[in-house]
Amino acid sequence: MDIWIPIASVFVFNLAAYFIAQVKKDNSIIDILWGICFVIPNLVSLLISGNWNERTILTFTLVTIWALRLAWHIGSRHSGKEDFRYQDMRKRWTAVSTGYYYWAAFIYVFMMQALFSVIVNSSALFVSIWSSPEFFALDVIGAAVWAFGFIFEMVADYQLQKFRDDPSNRGKLIKCGLWRYSRHPNYFGEAVLWWGIFIIAVSVEYGWITVYAPLFITLLIRFVSGVPLLENKYKDRPEFQEYCRETNVFFPWFVSKIPAEREQLSGA
Repeated sequence: MDIWIPIASVFVFNLAAYFIAQVKKDNSIIDILWGICFVIPNLVSLLISGNWNERTILTFTLVTIWALRLAWHIGSRHSGKEDFRYQDMRKRWTAVSTGYYYWAAFIYVFMMQALFSVIVNSSALFVSIWSSPEFFALDVIGAAVWAFGFIFEMVADYQLQKFRDDPSNRGKLIKCGLWRYSRHPNYFGEAVLWWGIFIIAVSVEYGWITVYAPLFITLLIRFVSGVPLLENKYKDRPEFQEYCRETNVFFPWFVSKIPAEREQLSGA
């Protein structure tokens, strides 16, 4: 099967998303659609190749569960207004010219997101196209690693949302639950689940070459788009500086000291 067909489907999908975003004046809808960028090429490849077996069904199911959960999580918090990050981009690009804004939004938001999704999705796509019917122990291990990362991320997101929903926590930083052990446990879980997909891909001949996929998303989250943006947002707050001294930035680890009153989730 021509691998370019499922890859092209992502760019076509994001092209459509781009036009919708311009009508709605909200480029942040791409965040809601990010997970769908992973489902589409895997589904296209399976429909074209007919390569349905235990491993491809497992991988497609795991990716789809992750994508739907992410779309719901981001979509349920979407206020209907463009996220502040994209508002900032819009202001900077429009300041150059209106034409430059449309070009920059197309390339740097929608097409770049499509490219990034193709890279991160490589392990799953490799399985969808080239997997053989045999099922190995690595498939089970990979699924277990994915489940650990998925649950870790989901619990961290739930704890954060619960903390934010309590009016008494307004203006405060969450330092309880999984957030005691990592300043970004949701991002850690996100990285782990993609390593799980990669482990499944290793069961396929030459699947190991897609190691760049989980490595890319891990480095992207840790050093570019995820952790640095939030760290920079709160870096001047004394409470956050204290939090940094107590808690690992990414990998969960035991903290030296957390006040007792912060050990429980608010309202628990």
